[in-house]
Amino acid sequence: MRRLLVAALILLAGGAPAVPAGMADCGLRPAIAPASLATPADSPPLTWERQYDNQGKADLAWAVAETPQGDFVVVGATGPTPCVLGCNYDGWVVKIDGQGDVLWTRQLGGNGADLLVSLVVRGDNYIIAGSKYVFLSARQAWLVEMTPDGDVAWQKTLGGSLDDSLAEIILSSDGNLFAIGATASYGVQDGKSDVWLLKMTPTGDILWDKTYDLGATDGGASITPFQDDKLLVAADTCTADCGGLFQQGFATYLVLDSAGNLLKSRSFPDGPKSKFMKVRPTADGGAILVGATSVAEQFPSEDTWIVKLDASADVSWTRIVRSRGRYDGAFDVVQMPDGGYVVSAYSQAYQTPEMNFDNFTMLRLGSDGYPLWIWMWGGADNDDARAVIRASDGSIVLAGFRDAVSWPLTEIPGPSDFYVVRTTADRVRVFLPSVFKGAQ
Repeated sequence: MRRLLVAALILLAGGAPAVPAGMADCGLRPAIAPASLATPADSPPLTWERQYDNQGKADLAWAVAETPQGDFVVVGATGPTPCVLGCNYDGWVVKIDGQGDVLWTRQLGGNGADLLVSLVVRGDNYIIAGSKYVFLSARQAWLVEMTPDGDVAWQKTLGGSLDDSLAEIILSSDGNLFAIGATASYGVQDGKSDVWLLKMTPTGDILWDKTYDLGATDGGASITPFQDDKLLVAADTCTADCGGLFQQGFATYLVLDSAGNLLKSRSFPDGPKSKFMKVRPTADGGAILVGATSVAEQFPSEDTWIVKLDASADVSWTRIVRSRGRYDGAFDVVQMPDGGYVVSAYSQAYQTPEMNFDNFTMLRLGSDGYPLWIWMWGGADNDDARAVIRASDGSIVLAGFRDAVSWPLTEIPGPSDFYVVRTTADRVRVFLPSVFKGAQ
């Protein structure tokens, strides 16, 4: 099943469970797209697409960023396949030019499973975050700064004697860094993890850090500036079968001041499983969160889930986008100039016995969250679009991986490759006579 691959990747990332939320406490009825929502059978008109392979290893891209020169840096992990337990994964960094041609690659790490999941461009350099196994200790947060030529300016690990990790790093308005993740070393010492927020100098020294306990196994998934002087954090909590095939839990967003003090929070406890993957600011002063929920599905199935917040961090609307797949969800989102959105997502389009068929998925939404069109494409294995950005020329760049397997167990994760595509989202014109149920 796809869930086997997901569980393996969660363990590799060292993160807290991706678990989630319902909608009853929003006071809103979510708009639900019917399962028969039509999608084109072929791939979108891509400017280019590229796969990047590290000598036949399992290569899993997590994030992409554009440089001031118009190149792109893609980060993730590379390691042996098959991988059952205790595999030696490293962080992998690939720099490509605007046409997708490789400028250089770098493999970083040590013994154990190491993973790079997020990056920011600061000046000409790149600060990359993730988690690294520290021998005779545990998994720790990992920071690396690289130069445009691929040299390591510095790297360090942060954390205690238990598992700690980072999920996303951003620049702060004062020139420092914020990072969000999960910690089992600090916070409530109950054998479970808490949401972990760190403010750091540009060289990775901790100025302060705070933890937030949401009641079970918690972790921060994403962070964004909000209303100039605040922060908005997306978090997930696992309540059962953490990291397993039937993981359950709920999602929460936190509004914090610039010192990390909690101003507001809202959890979504309906349904056995929901999760937030990313939070991004919107032009109206609000924010948008994307992820997956099983509120409208038979557990453990899930649908793409979108939550829009206004400038007061209250819920404006929610959308559930259902497709023909059993496991569907959103990884990332970017707002377009017209106020709509492009979402990078996954959809398990075919009900194979092994449930081994994710599609690389891109959704174009209007400003109200309703789909204008949905593209799905890929091969016979798992193809996931982990990240999406809008480049300086207005084009859309998506990054993820292709050809990962989740069955049989002896083949996980398969000889997957980094996969990057560049397209102009507004070039596509697909007319979908979509009918939504329960729209507010």
